Amino acid sequence: MRFSKRPSVDAQAVEDASGAVLYARDLNAQGRKGMIFGPLDMDLAPRQLAVIHGPAGAGKSALLLALCGRFRRTRGTLIIDGIDAMAEPYRAIQRTSVARIGDYVVPEDRLTLNESVAERCHLDAVNLKKAESRVRQIEEIVGFRIDRSCEFEQLEAIERAVASVALAMLRQTKVIVIDDADVMVPHNQQKLLFEMFSKLTELDDSTIIAATVDDDMAPPGSLDVELPAHNRVHTVRDIHTNKDADGNSQDPEAPEVTRIPFEGKDNTQTDVPQDIYGALDDTPDNNSPTENDRSDDSPRR
Repeated sequence: MRFSKRPSVDAQAVEDASGAVLYARDLNAQGRKGMIFGPLDMDLAPRQLAVIHGPAGAGKSALLLALCGRFRRTRGTLIIDGIDAMAEPYRAIQRTSVARIGDYVVPEDRLTLNESVAERCHLDAVNLKKAESRVRQIEEIVGFRIDRSCEFEQLEAIERAVASVALAMLRQTKVIVIDDADVMVPHNQQKLLFEMFSKLTELDDSTIIAATVDDDMAPPGSLDVELPAHNRVHTVRDIHTNKDADGNSQDPEAPEVTRIPFEGKDNTQTDVPQDIYGALDDTPDNNSPTENDRSDDSPRR
């Protein structure tokens, strides 16, 4: 049996990250089909928003998971609230929270808000009385109250997004991530959505990282991260006639044209992680360690 060894704490990076809630350098992840995201650098200060946008399949969900210490294939430097997330993943995860990621982490539509609070308390091991106090603080900060007898599916899209982040903040946390933050939110309400997110960061001097379709409504001072589309288009050719799908012949003596993908990698990995708290693949490669060999498994949320 092989055991992987976690890197030692990068003291220099921790020092460089002083004052930042999140500090990333050369952060990247690769799958068997190529680069998933990165490499990228990020610095997020307390009460700062980050907006990650790009087309479907660009790696937004995987990047969100990586930024809160929950994507096992992540490489590079990641400091969360003064903790080296690569060397001490369990400690780092305690400083982060996932509000919504695809269909993997999402409040139940048929639960009321009161029931959703109780469910999140159970999952995050939060005392219910303390959670009620946090809810009152959140309501005071954002300036409005949602009827907690309503089922989640009855809420407007903007209310669902804000409520999802609020649920993720029932325990004290420094980094909150939310996927598809602006999906179904009318364009004329998106500015208000980001204003609500900005207010929520006041609770713990935290940062909220939101993956969105659009970024034009993010408030000034937000960090904007644009992920490029991955090239999945390949020319179809008839191997017998040396013609492409349009019937055009190709001169075999002509020089071959080489396409240079983003960051020098063949970016073909999809945006959807198969295991949001661990490995990307259900079955390992022959050259990859097995699930029992991995020493950096992350707990839920």
